[in-house]
Amino acid sequence: MLNKNEILKSIERHRAQPAISLQQYYYSLQKELVAGIIGKRRLYLDTKYWVILRDAAMGRPKSPIHTEILDVLRDLVRTGAAICPLSDTAYIETMQQNDPTTRRATAALMDELSSGVAIATEQTRARGELLNFVASPELDVSHFSEKIWVKTSFVLGENFPEIKGLDMKASLLAQKSFVDLMWHQTVVDFAEQEVDRNSLPFQSTAAKINENMVAFAHEIRSFKQAAEAEFGGCVKIFDRTMTKTALTEKGFASAKEEEIDKFQECIQRGLYNVMRLRPNVMLKRVPTLFIYAMCHAATRWDKARKVNSHWLLDIHHACAGLAYHDVMFTEHPLRVLLQSGNMQMDKKFSTPVLSEEKDILHYLRSIR
Repeated sequence: MLNKNEILKSIERHRAQPAISLQQYYYSLQKELVAGIIGKRRLYLDTKYWVILRDAAMGRPKSPIHTEILDVLRDLVRTGAAICPLSDTAYIETMQQNDPTTRRATAALMDELSSGVAIATEQTRARGELLNFVASPELDVSHFSEKIWVKTSFVLGENFPEIKGLDMKASLLAQKSFVDLMWHQTVVDFAEQEVDRNSLPFQSTAAKINENMVAFAHEIRSFKQAAEAEFGGCVKIFDRTMTKTALTEKGFASAKEEEIDKFQECIQRGLYNVMRLRPNVMLKRVPTLFIYAMCHAATRWDKARKVNSHWLLDIHHACAGLAYHDVMFTEHPLRVLLQSGNMQMDKKFSTPVLSEEKDILHYLRSIR
């Protein structure tokens, strides 16, 4: 966290650089952050492993192998060989702990193993991937990766304050100074804040999904059909706001309402068709939506499965872990789903998905 003198220096620095926009300044910080993780293995930990390793760090491991895993991980991070970026899903789940001691211990471990790096929110990734695809459909997400990584203080999104009563110059100064303040916040700083830690309403969402799965089960006669149905739902994320953004980037900021409507309809239809007909292309262009759709399709196709809030969170972990990391450590049920015959997501993304502790320890030792 910045002290008073550092905050004042930040304000003076931005006062002397009024020509640099908020977006330009934030992106320059992102580029510096990305430069610091190049060459490091990106290891995705879902909530289970953050908690297991937290207990080991507190000196109360559930098994000796947990301490072994933690020791190797710490060594890999300390030597610059690896990093464990934080995700919005892991942050949300772990910060719901009511016990301040374990919550702070979890946050401290996240600060240590993530080196202050997080993957952008699922919404940010999905929307960014779509806009990237519409602008340059020949490029995969490797050309978008600089905007994927953020500081852990922005793990829940990049929200900048709008201060009423200030002119544009003063408002810009305040916003860039706010970015500096947030950039130096740690997970521990947030964990110690007094906020409402009630569970998110995933239970009601899960219940609604179960109702729909029962109601429409007779219409789904193959996994392919289930996937196509999910693709059709996912492309609706390309909403009017995104349509206007895409048109502006293409030089059509003054498009008429009917032109905006037509463009949005064409893009949604095109996205659906290319996801349906060229899935192996689209998994490299819009991986977040592709993984989300495939996981929900597999869930629908497994007609005996009952969805709960924990399973929905697991799907969000899959969306965060597979496309932008070198390996994913998760729970057994999610690993089975991702590696199943219709999915084979670990092979599609060349990302090992490990759930057994001995396999994780073996992997970590192999890259040490």
